[in-house]
Amino acid sequence: MEYFSEVRLAGFSLAAIKQGAAIRDRQVLKDFLEYVHIQQGLLAPYGPRYPLIEFRELLPSFEKNFAEYRYLPSFSMVAFNRPLAYQEEIFQFDLLHPLEEGRKRAARENLDKITPHLDRDLRPTFKQLFAGKDLTDLAHYQELTEFLFHMDRAQVIARDGAGDFRLLGVYGSFPSDLDTELKTFGRRLGKFKKLDSAIYEKEREFVYQFLMELYGFPIAAERRTSAALFARKLSRLKEQYLIKVLGCSDRTITSLSGFEQKRYPLVEKVALISLPRSISNAAPHLREQGFYVDPRRRVVILKVTYQQHKYNRFNVLEDRALGLVKQEIIHPVHGGRDTSLNILKDTKRFLKELTDIVRGEHRGTISYQRAELLTSTKTHEERLKFLSAWLAKNQRRLGTYSQESFHAAKKLLNSYLLNRDNREVFAKHPELHREVVQRLSYVSQAHQLQTLEKLAQKNGPHLGPTRRLEEALAFLEDKKEELPYFYPDLFDKCANLWEQIRAYPYFKGLAARPQPPETPFRRRVWQMLLRGQELTRELGEQHRQVHAAADRGTPFPVLTSKK
Repeated sequence: MEYFSEVRLAGFSLAAIKQGAAIRDRQVLKDFLEYVHIQQGLLAPYGPRYPLIEFRELLPSFEKNFAEYRYLPSFSMVAFNRPLAYQEEIFQFDLLHPLEEGRKRAARENLDKITPHLDRDLRPTFKQLFAGKDLTDLAHYQELTEFLFHMDRAQVIARDGAGDFRLLGVYGSFPSDLDTELKTFGRRLGKFKKLDSAIYEKEREFVYQFLMELYGFPIAAERRTSAALFARKLSRLKEQYLIKVLGCSDRTITSLSGFEQKRYPLVEKVALISLPRSISNAAPHLREQGFYVDPRRRVVILKVTYQQHKYNRFNVLEDRALGLVKQEIIHPVHGGRDTSLNILKDTKRFLKELTDIVRGEHRGTISYQRAELLTSTKTHEERLKFLSAWLAKNQRRLGTYSQESFHAAKKLLNSYLLNRDNREVFAKHPELHREVVQRLSYVSQAHQLQTLEKLAQKNGPHLGPTRRLEEALAFLEDKKEELPYFYPDLFDKCANLWEQIRAYPYFKGLAARPQPPETPFRRRVWQMLLRGQELTRELGEQHRQVHAAADRGTPFPVLTSKK
């Protein structure tokens, strides 16, 4: 199969671009690089033993990769929608020159700048293939990637004096002032306080993970960290840029497109995955239309597009930095896109996966506390660790499930965690068992609060203010036996959501009245507001008593129900 042989960009085939057709449009450049990077970074090294990623790895929050596949390609790259000003650039790289600036001299100097950064065994072949060629011309880019993809540091693409995009730099180092960025970002979120090292120690990992996830990465190696921070800096400078990264550990091409000069770049990821058999059987058109790279292993090219979310400490699930916007399967010949399948957010598949974990039959990997790679659920210790990591990764997803789907998941988990036959086993791992139970309790409470959060949102249910108030009060009344036992951060969010609902200007004036209004409607609303305030005060006092008792050593009930 000749990959992407039928792709056309702005009227040109990829072959025509390789024969010298210049690229001047930034979006054409973005598409050209996407196809070349997929072809050279993912498809060229693909074979029967290629380590496919699990599609779960494309779901936020992203996990640290433990395996290093040093024989696989890796690269980082930045493209600017402007010419370079070498001395004025804010990062270091070796500048390349188009041959028009002095054909023989430029060709030799470009060759000499790249050669020292290649492995010794690649240098003779590289010199033989590219002697006398214009290495800056994107016509040679795909052939050149066979060497650039095994070279440290970044490639630099920008416009030349005529407006054509060219490869104008290699061995680029993205600046990465992680310390300053992390501390500034943490203070902006309200997580860090000056001179309070205890709070800093407690919240640092959350801030670090949230910051990195905004740019599509886990807390990971320097290549990805520096790419995220460089994108952040370029956005702040109002640059038009594109950063792309492929790690030999994650086997995923991540693109950060700042061409539109928004606050955050557009985050996109492309990887080779194996479709679950259930999805493959339900979508026979993929096989019929030739979407599989490897039909036997059901391998497809999956592209995922994400959207950043502004941090709000009163969001029920505040750790949500990224959300999924689009999933596309890319055709390996003509580059067409199939968007009909929901591969990453299939609730039935998630419940099937959870069932397999509980039974100890799950095949797959997951990162436990970013320090241990789990590959089995055979023993109870492995199973508990796997469940803890699974719940941590998927709590935002579970928290927004429908009542039916969430209770199905909770029933599955309780059938294992609360099974009397497992008491003796769990007694050998009490801390681990409690850790999983606490995670389930937390996500269960968060799921309950989704009802109140939707009522408080301006773009929530199409209800009038009074109806929202009525339903919010009904929620507090219905949950008044459970709310005092909520985790402190979730209880505070519950109280804040109530305040958001009653902050409607009409309610403020009505609540300030010392006597009930005369009209029946206004009187009923006044009574609801008073009852809500009375109820939240009572719940707050009970909540303080429960947690004061817990601080004195009274066991804290971590499961509110078995439903």
